[in-house]
Amino acid sequence: MLIDAGVLRRKVGEAEVMCGQLDHLLEVSERPSVSVQVVDPECLPGLAGAFMIAELPNGQPITIHADSPAQGHVTNDCEFVASIQERYEAIRLWAYPERISLKMIEEVRREWT
Repeated sequence: MLIDAGVLRRKVGEAEVMCGQLDHLLEVSERPSVSVQVVDPECLPGLAGAFMIAELPNGQPITIHADSPAQGHVTNDCEFVASIQERYEAIRLWAYPERISLKMIEEVRREWT
């Protein structure tokens, strides 16, 4: 999971809500199949919108869900999937290592208390 550094401090609700969201991120990061990394705020490829990459079981094709302000788009079109995967890798290059990311989340969580 890649998270834009800006969302850690972007107030959505009261401080209690923010703490709850950050607690949830820290809790989810403890799962063996989940990696949480904070992306440097100067990462421009991350500004093009949210997306998810789903690697499905039983040989099903990789499927992408890309968001826009108006709607989401789901596809397994090979060209679209490849372009989103390339964008994901470009964003990952801007991500802090997981241990540093989790420390950042913990520090910001303390700021909200």
